[in-house]
Amino acid sequence: MVFTQPSKTMASSSLTDAQLIETFVEGFVQGQPVLLSNANLRTEPLFDSMQLIDNREGLISTANMQKVPIWAKVCTRSMYWSLLHDVLRRQNFFPLAKAETKDFYSYRYCLLSADYEIHCTTAKELWRICWGRGQTVRSSIPLDLMVWGQGPALEKESWHPLRGMDCDQGFLKIKILGGFIQVESQDLVVWARKISEHRFSGAREEGQLRAGMRGYLRLRN
Repeated sequence: MVFTQPSKTMASSSLTDAQLIETFVEGFVQGQPVLLSNANLRTEPLFDSMQLIDNREGLISTANMQKVPIWAKVCTRSMYWSLLHDVLRRQNFFPLAKAETKDFYSYRYCLLSADYEIHCTTAKELWRICWGRGQTVRSSIPLDLMVWGQGPALEKESWHPLRGMDCDQGFLKIKILGGFIQVESQDLVVWARKISEHRFSGAREEGQLRAGMRGYLRLRN
């Protein structure tokens, strides 16, 4: 077995779980494997990736650090998922697809045009945002929403204008031009909403700063 030599080893036993996770994500984003551990968590560089492991429950995340665009697979069953999810989101990494392994999502860097703000919710929550609780008036669907997913005829994943949502045999169908994206109610969905004009300048500056960082690909519609 071949291990990647960590580029940074830290005295990490005093780190809180939150600090260790933040350092793990920082190393992932910067392409610098880190060797960390405390009473609950540890990292293990392996081949071209780095793993975050719960000492009791096992693997939480595997972060690829070489292939572009870089990505991290994260287990949503982990008690640390919410914390890791929030740290990755602050770096503009979102769960863009289900991974092959059950209960894992693949997080990749994602940036739409500067006048949109990206969100991540369950499909059921997106349904409520589109329709309101119990509301089925089609004219109520916001016209400023975009959704990430695979288009009709197995097209490459991209941003699509959200044209509506329907429920069919226990599944939710996110309607896009030429077809739909079928999801379960608890699946994570990445979507974007147009932001107000007064917030546009700040969002544009932040996007320009992040886009030049290592391994990032700007994902456009």
